[in-house]
Amino acid sequence: MIDLKLIIMKFLIFNTLLFFSLKTLACDLCGSFMGVTPYDNQSQLTLMHRYRVFNGYRNYQQTSRFLMPGAYKTMHDPTIVTGDSAIEIKNHSSKDYESYKVVELRGKYFLHPSWELNFILPVQQIKTKYDEEKNTNTGMSDPTLFSGYHLIKRLNGYVTKQRLIAGAGIKLPMGISDKQNDEFNRMSLLNQNGTGSVDHFYYLNYMLSRKWFGIATNCMFKINGSNQYHEKYANSYNQVLNVFAKLEFNKLKFFPAVFANYEYCNGLFVNGNLQKGTNVNVLLLGPSIDLSYNRFVLNTSFQFNVYERVSSQSLSNAGRFVVGLTYDFNQNKYLIKSKN
Repeated sequence: MIDLKLIIMKFLIFNTLLFFSLKTLACDLCGSFMGVTPYDNQSQLTLMHRYRVFNGYRNYQQTSRFLMPGAYKTMHDPTIVTGDSAIEIKNHSSKDYESYKVVELRGKYFLHPSWELNFILPVQQIKTKYDEEKNTNTGMSDPTLFSGYHLIKRLNGYVTKQRLIAGAGIKLPMGISDKQNDEFNRMSLLNQNGTGSVDHFYYLNYMLSRKWFGIATNCMFKINGSNQYHEKYANSYNQVLNVFAKLEFNKLKFFPAVFANYEYCNGLFVNGNLQKGTNVNVLLLGPSIDLSYNRFVLNTSFQFNVYERVSSQSLSNAGRFVVGLTYDFNQNKYLIKSKN
């Protein structure tokens, strides 16, 4: 028999130590995406690329465009940068944008068949264009550590498969957060790759599938503090819902799905003052498909803006694209053994 009491106690002790080991501070505004493959059950390594773009001013009845000229391709001569002061936009051009490209190395390791550890190591590029001013900032972003315990795990051998994971994590202030412009002034936090701060979060992940279809959902709540510059983001909430199908052709498996993602954050505070136009209240919706062959999984998803409450002078959320390649390890041994 599995000693669930001992495992849960170790899980709670680990996350309690993780929570109190560092001062609780802030997180980035748009980095709350945590895609959890609804059918995997092995230790794994993933290389993931995320792209997100903001374009189009709501107050000027402009239509957002996902692929903006210059928003994705790297500019090699970013001579104009944005300082700490608020951006004064005069032209409100439809060609203005903010884009975020992230490359992440993700890892998962099972200490026990029901207890997993995860890490995310990201590198981020932020590109902005306001009127004729362009800026590109590339550097290491803040890494993340989190742990999840499988409260319900009915997978192999069950007609109706279920899994419920409860977890917690922490984001470490190791990214670049003090980059300066040509005048040696620190750039705005919105243009920094890191935050110089720490945040922690809690999440629940549930999956239910039967025969060739299923649903999966993930909800996450972040509690944020402030960094050394007295900057902080309000606490944020993220909810993901994934309705998927399962198709098999020999060793090749297809998992087409519809992917919905709701994000909410009141915005950025500087010295206790909320900065206008930094709030996030958006629902993204779009297709995704995962391809699995042997131990490799190709993950892709496309999400577009279907609902958003944004300040009239702010750029709208145009959408997000995610692609990743995962390698699953055939793990048969665990550091913490089950008791039969």
